[in-house]
Amino acid sequence: MNITSAYFINMTDQLNNVYNGHNGQNGHSSKDVDVDNDEKYIFAPEILKTVFKLFSTKDSKLNGNVYDSKYLLRPLSYDDYDHNYIEVLRQLTECGVITREQFVKRFNEMKQCPDTYYVLILEDLHTNLIIGTATFVCERKFIRQLGLRGRIEDVVIDNTYRGQNLGKLLIEILTTLSSLRGCYKISLECKDHLVKFYQQFGYNHEDK
Repeated sequence: MNITSAYFINMTDQLNNVYNGHNGQNGHSSKDVDVDNDEKYIFAPEILKTVFKLFSTKDSKLNGNVYDSKYLLRPLSYDDYDHNYIEVLRQLTECGVITREQFVKRFNEMKQCPDTYYVLILEDLHTNLIIGTATFVCERKFIRQLGLRGRIEDVVIDNTYRGQNLGKLLIEILTTLSSLRGCYKISLECKDHLVKFYQQFGYNHEDK
C-alpha cells in the first residue's frame, strides 16, 4: 500500500526554534562521528546535524547523534557489512547471499549518486552492532519546476530491540530530512496492517 505525507508543512516554526537556540539538549553526551572521512559514509554525517537539532526540540532523549544514551544515529558506512547490517535487513525481507565485496560494490554505486541515497543507521553503543535502519531516497523530477520527491524505504528494527519506538525515531528523522531537502511529496509503501502506524506521522493512504 502506498501512503504519502505532507509532514513538512510545519517545519518553519521548528526551524525558527532551532536557530533561536532551543536545541533540546538533555545533558547526555553525544558521540563523535568521523566527519573528516566522508568517503566512509554513504552521505556526509554533517547533513544530519540540523535534523537532529530539529528533532531534539520534541524528543529530549536525543542529544546530538545519541538517542536515550544508548543508540548512535549515523549514515551507513562501507564497513557495516561486519556490523550486522545485512542480518538486520533479513528481518525485513529476503536478501539472498551477499559477499563483502558485493556489499562494498553496491555501496559505492549508491554513493556515486550524490544527494540521492540517505541510509540511516541505528547502532547499539554497547555492542557496536547495527540494530535498526531506514532509507530515504530523493528522486529528481522534471515536474514541479524540477522538483524533488522523497521515498522512505527499508525500515526495520532488530526484533530484540522492538517496543522502544525506535522505528518511529528513524521515520521521523528521515521525514524531517526529506522536508529540509525540499521534497514536494514524501511517500512509502507498507503492508495494510501498518497503515495506522504510519498515519501518526502525517502519512495518508493514496490510491495508485
